[in-house]
Amino acid sequence: MTPDAIDPDITKLSGWQREWVKAARAEVDEDELALLCQAATDIPSPTGCERELAEYFRDVMTSAGLDSRLQSIDERQANLVTRVGTGRAGAQLLLLAPLDTAFAPGREDAPWLGERPREDFTLPAQRFGDKVVGLGAENPKAFASCALAAALAVHRCGVPLDGQLVVALVGGSMPVLGSELSSRRNSGMNVGTQFLVDHGQCSADLAIVLKPGYSVVHEEVGFAIFRVVVRGSVGYTGSRHKGHYTNAILAAARMIGRLEDWFAEYTARNSSGQVAPQGAITAIRAGDGTKPAFNPATCEFWVDLRVNPRTAVNDVAGQFEAIVAELRAAEPAVGVEVELVAGQAGSATPADSPVVTRLIRAWEDVEGRPHVPGKPGSGLSDGGVLRRHGIPTARIGLPPPEVPSPFEGFSMGVADLPAMRRLVDLLIGVVVDVTTRQRAELRELPASSRGEDR
Repeated sequence: MTPDAIDPDITKLSGWQREWVKAARAEVDEDELALLCQAATDIPSPTGCERELAEYFRDVMTSAGLDSRLQSIDERQANLVTRVGTGRAGAQLLLLAPLDTAFAPGREDAPWLGERPREDFTLPAQRFGDKVVGLGAENPKAFASCALAAALAVHRCGVPLDGQLVVALVGGSMPVLGSELSSRRNSGMNVGTQFLVDHGQCSADLAIVLKPGYSVVHEEVGFAIFRVVVRGSVGYTGSRHKGHYTNAILAAARMIGRLEDWFAEYTARNSSGQVAPQGAITAIRAGDGTKPAFNPATCEFWVDLRVNPRTAVNDVAGQFEAIVAELRAAEPAVGVEVELVAGQAGSATPADSPVVTRLIRAWEDVEGRPHVPGKPGSGLSDGGVLRRHGIPTARIGLPPPEVPSPFEGFSMGVADLPAMRRLVDLLIGVVVDVTTRQRAELRELPASSRGEDR
């Protein structure tokens, strides 16, 4: 087949690049992709305990002839780094996806999932036609499987890379402050990606992070997590009418109701560009059901505020302190203390960066239409870590499935196989586009030339 015989609109790349894209896509084994995702879902990988899953993926990749190595963080946590190509003059592209699920199967996370979780929050995984259902089947197991499937396809068809493709599957991605499953308090909050770049496993020119949302995202929120302590006085139901009664739980409930209204104000004040930072009450703790006749002296609750890339974490803390001052004034009988327990700044990559323009080009190739920007988002990824280390980063996820998930509301546990195949095709397009170029050529090509042959 000659380049002239290929539809010139297939990717708007050079003729030979179009051939390589088509050849690599032909190497994608959809049954293998489905089995990879289901087997990965079956391996529990809550934050801090990703090593077993990393070892499984390593064995699959090495058996296919790829250079795939474990990067140990501790005895239970690890990253996996898989490389295709050895070129040094060409560009290095990083595909990054998490390994960890936010929740653990079983009783540990019953406060979040309920005593009888839905099928999309349980294991083992189940296959229903084109759906893989189970804890983490979509996020992160489908994303990791798609990244590896793209690497396998490029490797198998022998695309002559000038540069290198690096697939990094990282532990500790989820916004988790601690777990009974890990002895370390810093097992989450992007620790795996930070470890990856700090220990010499990533010097990419461009990076793509795989997380939910099927539009090209180049701006992402950070977060500010606050612990609020409301102090009242210990009390007894039988004597509340006889003296001083200051119920910290009741005061905290009133504050939470006011904050829920304020979150909408916060979002309106801090939205711009591709982000609409949200806020939520995420946990509450007070007393103990073993003493049901006594109200406790304190009630604690946690607040998660997302942070615009153009807003400092300290500024967000100031906004929160201002609303807390109003809450204090409305509840003079109780004390209110606030602590910032975790925070990361938002981050952005310029819209005309090569990683953004090339990812959009690959999206348009797969979809056959102009790229459609998504709604302003408030989700987190490891992209902030990469951007802080000077790596231009964009984000993409799975397309919406033609057959919707059977579960309403929040779910990370339904992977749609046709959608996964489309994402793999997209990734193959951008991998060929980037890694078959010299590094200097990639940097010099202006965004205005997107769509031109070289």
